[in-house]
Amino acid sequence: MLAAALGQEFEAGDASDLQPVERVTAEVMVDGDRLPMGVTRHIVATFRVPQGQHLYGEPVPEGLVAAAIDLDDSDGILSYEMLAPPTSPLTLAGSGKTLQTYEGDVVLRLPVAQNARQMQKDDDGRYVTINGRLRWQACDDNECFLPESMPFSFRVEAGFPVLGDMGPGVGRVPAMNGAQHFQRLIDRRAGDGSNVDGNR
Repeated sequence: MLAAALGQEFEAGDASDLQPVERVTAEVMVDGDRLPMGVTRHIVATFRVPQGQHLYGEPVPEGLVAAAIDLDDSDGILSYEMLAPPTSPLTLAGSGKTLQTYEGDVVLRLPVAQNARQMQKDDDGRYVTINGRLRWQACDDNECFLPESMPFSFRVEAGFPVLGDMGPGVGRVPAMNGAQHFQRLIDRRAGDGSNVDGNR
């Protein structure tokens, strides 16, 4: 551009020689199709990292972004400590700082549960909605690219755990009636000449 402005001759490079930089791609899913109250499921994020690039794990200095699964604030969705693969140390030549990096493709898992506070009900059943985003920043040996993020939203079938009916007013779980079974035991014992107490 400077040569052109000064009226000097110059040769423009061939744009076809420039190779586009491969970018990290990400996928996210819920491990399981139901999320009953009190049951833990995993939100699973898979990052496909091109050869020669890496992602960072916590902790990172200001200005860098570690790969993570972040949930939006919700009274009904509980999250626990994220599960991540082991990292490898990388010392930066310029600053001498040592950072933790993931090698190759990265799979992160975030355990979640729901407490029925945000449960939605319609004609098809009960559901909860899990909202959040993935975040990451890819770097190679020469530079770090801009931080990226990807929002997600899952509507997952919910419900209450299948337990015995312990008392009135629940209606959420199947009632378990042992009276018929107990009556069969009595009839069986009466048939072989024994009474309920087991005496002849």
